[in-house]
Amino acid sequence: MRLAVLALLSGAMAGCGTADDSSSTGRSTTTGPSPADPDDPAADGAPLAVDEFTEDLVDPTRPTDADADRPARPDRTVRTRIVFPTGDGPYPLLVMSHGGTGHPDEYAEQIPQWAAAGFVVAAPIFPLTNRDSAGGMSNIGDWVNQPGDVSFVIDEVLAAGDDPDSPLHGRVDPESIGVVGHSLGGATTYAVAFNTATRDDRIDSVVVFAGLTFDVPGGEFEFDSGLPLLVLHGDADDVPIEPDEAAWEQAASPKWFVTLLGADHRLAFTDEPSPWDDLVTRTILDFWHGTLGGDAAALDRVTDDPTDPELATVRHE
Repeated sequence: MRLAVLALLSGAMAGCGTADDSSSTGRSTTTGPSPADPDDPAADGAPLAVDEFTEDLVDPTRPTDADADRPARPDRTVRTRIVFPTGDGPYPLLVMSHGGTGHPDEYAEQIPQWAAAGFVVAAPIFPLTNRDSAGGMSNIGDWVNQPGDVSFVIDEVLAAGDDPDSPLHGRVDPESIGVVGHSLGGATTYAVAFNTATRDDRIDSVVVFAGLTFDVPGGEFEFDSGLPLLVLHGDADDVPIEPDEAAWEQAASPKWFVTLLGADHRLAFTDEPSPWDDLVTRTILDFWHGTLGGDAAALDRVTDDPTDPELATVRHE
């Protein structure tokens, strides 16, 4: 069964990382950031001004396996795009994990939108499973190292928030951290949030787009740990919906499962325009404002945001 799931995942993720971004007209989103708590910097709902930079974050404590065109290395370099509001902050931190043979560029329009809603967003390029890796899908096994990449990115972004010479100085809230992942990035997100071998206890909120769960050596999943969970999955996805449903069923409240009617593995979650764009944006921003920004009204809206008989159904406990 696991081999069959991997085969399906390989096919779907091959499509995940091969779209020609230059030919896309981009997502059409008219929904701005959700109104938040009065103490939230984005409380008035107006998009915040944002800036960004990309940095090579080098972890000297973890090696990188060989790729098809390069030998193994003694350290692990995680190039990371960071987009942040330019106001004083501090703002919650989101770490976005791309899919297999994917890239943060597939979410290039969404990430600044999330930042403009009042979040610092870090989007790592995983060393061996990104679209430019020579080994392609043969590197899928390196996903098990990606939860460590996410934790390392959190370390580095929090350190930058304390560094007077960093553009992130004073802008990152270390007590408010969310993770979000798509496809293989969803497996990464589940592992860093819920698996005993790779869990990062600093995480406060979890969003998964069309994810899977894979075993982590030496660890077990504890989905009932109490972390708020939002899962979105299309019912026309070649990647089975059942692993996401099983994870959601085991999770503790509060939790939401949004089934996107007619959506495949990619369209609703990347920058390609789709009928689900506004719905997905509303839902995840309200979820983050509620779980990371303390906005109870926004959290209440999460159940209603995706309610559309033509586009989605939602379960909430």
